[in-house]
Amino acid sequence: MIISYKYRIYPEWVAEHKLDEALLRDTCRWLYNRLLEEISKSKENGVQLKIYDTQNVIPSLKLENPDLRNVYSKDLQMVNYTL
Repeated sequence: MIISYKYRIYPEWVAEHKLDEALLRDTCRWLYNRLLEEISKSKENGVQLKIYDTQNVIPSLKLENPDLRNVYSKDLQMVNYTL
């Protein structure tokens, strides 16, 4: 039998602020929608984008939305992977 436990965490103020910033500003959702838009535009043009192509778009999107710089790059890659 597998038993799971839930522990309440009490992060420091700085970590809690960063988590709130990432969740409230919806940066990952914005990135998901923007990458989905890029994929749909390329399909209309008859080009099939692969995961590496969309991953290479992320640095240029960081210039468009500076809030992406506050999110860890691995999280941004996971957003791309879910597409």
